[in-house]
Amino acid sequence: MGVKQIMIHKVSLGMKIAEDVYKGNQLVVKKDKEITKEVLDVLQYSSIVSVAVYDNDSTEPKTVSQDEPTAKAPLSHSEKLRQSAVFKKFEEEFNEKTETLTHSLNDIAKKNDKVNIDELFSSANEIMEHATNTYQLMDILSNIRYFDDSTYAHSLNVALLANILGHWLHFDEEKIKKITVAGMLHDIGKVLIPKEIIQKPGKLTEEEFQTIKTHPLLGYRLLKSKNVDEDISQAALLHHEKCDGTGYPTRVTGDKTVYTAKIIAIVDVYEAMTANRCYRDGICPFHVIRMFEDEGYAKYDPTFLIPFLRGIADTYLHNTVLLSDGSQGEIILTNAAVPSRPALMVNGQLIDLNKRSDLTIDKIL
Repeated sequence: MGVKQIMIHKVSLGMKIAEDVYKGNQLVVKKDKEITKEVLDVLQYSSIVSVAVYDNDSTEPKTVSQDEPTAKAPLSHSEKLRQSAVFKKFEEEFNEKTETLTHSLNDIAKKNDKVNIDELFSSANEIMEHATNTYQLMDILSNIRYFDDSTYAHSLNVALLANILGHWLHFDEEKIKKITVAGMLHDIGKVLIPKEIIQKPGKLTEEEFQTIKTHPLLGYRLLKSKNVDEDISQAALLHHEKCDGTGYPTRVTGDKTVYTAKIIAIVDVYEAMTANRCYRDGICPFHVIRMFEDEGYAKYDPTFLIPFLRGIADTYLHNTVLLSDGSQGEIILTNAAVPSRPALMVNGQLIDLNKRSDLTIDKIL
């Protein structure tokens, strides 16, 4: 079976794509996909000029005999991922490292242990080695769900998200190390706050909330006392500050905040909102992206926020999602200008959410 390159206007339904079709670095149609009207719509919508197809005489789509048994519904992307060896190995490593980080943070805070930056960074790297690239890593993290409010699991998640963003920003190794370790240590001040407040599942009282709000300063003082790098210590102090001066504990503005703190501020909020808790399910990532778009550009540094939101949206390319009207569709194109509003294929119809303000993505399936 040969392969030939043909112009898009000469494509016939039933042909099969012989090579992955990309627009820039974005996968539009996968190899071996049969060209249906829907696939052709996607190619034309993406302004694809030509495609490689298999050169054979059998270009008509196969028909299924009525006597053949009905095939089982295909597994969702999440189901396939969770059954994969790479996901299971990652999850096992993540659980082990969460337990290790629990002991490390407690020993640093309560037993006067030193902070070993290299060891902490190495621990994070050992988890990430199980993913082939940052998008797969983000995909795996999005499908690992924890039903507690563990400071330690949260801190490890924030560290991995910061590391991913650092790669998307093309940071050098030293900067990636700093933001990764900053993620692991950003909430260390919470270790010094009573557990009954930290682990309270319901709404905090005003007094309890004010106690919680002391954790940035507690963490900063602890790390400073151990001569931890200032960029990492500052991330512990300033990760709840906002660029417009509406954060805490000092209401400092963005021009006085270090890059590590700005990055941790973004991924900390994203992780907290999308992760499952014992008292609520995580919010759909596209709803969180939309919240950042609506009110985040003044509060968070766009230099870091925009690449993060685009990267999240790209992670879900070709995932099946549930829309607000109850229909399901596959994300086939992301929108760099408005990442919360990608284009989808829904029941054979191309839907551009940027032109459909009445629809939103409510769930990743």
